[in-house]
Amino acid sequence: MALGAKVGGTWKMPNRVSVKVSGTWRGVQQIYARVGGVWRPIWSTVQTMRKGSVWGSNSYVAKQSDHVECYAYNPSTGGGEAAVVTSTPVDLTNVTNVVFDFALEGSSHIQSDGIFIASTDQMGGGGTYNARTYRGSLTTRTTISLSVSNLSGSYYLRAHASNNSGVATWKCVRLYRILLDNKEIWNASVGGSYS
Repeated sequence: MALGAKVGGTWKMPNRVSVKVSGTWRGVQQIYARVGGVWRPIWSTVQTMRKGSVWGSNSYVAKQSDHVECYAYNPSTGGGEAAVVTSTPVDLTNVTNVVFDFALEGSSHIQSDGIFIASTDQMGGGGTYNARTYRGSLTTRTTISLSVSNLSGSYYLRAHASNNSGVATWKCVRLYRILLDNKEIWNASVGGSYS
């Protein structure tokens, strides 16, 4: 991913970006940022979310001002799922917990869930995961921790609203933030957080 700048409403790619080092201008090869004590390419440190798997005739994913809404409902069959997923994998090496800041709404405490996943599969459903936790009971804004201490390497992070039965049953996950061991890596209220 290349570094760009918005000029007059249009994204432009810079030519010959330079930085002054010890009084001498040098061409920039790659830009790095220090994250958790490790130097990483800058493009890998900025996290955005996108629509994941969605099924069910009335299921959808929508960006709101301070959260992303995943709504699962199918009035014909009663099944449905809607997910939001990180656009790039997240390095979970030496991370103990992924914390999802969310609210869970729905027509029932049973028959459907909010599912939170770390997976090598970006577009998988709620049953495809390397680590998973879930909540069935409706709740106002809260957090849930996904244990990832046994994982190493890069994984996609997903939040799913899942409705698994009942034509009158629906579930909605409102995702506000994602944290790695209480360090925020994504916030829905930040511009450009969802594409």
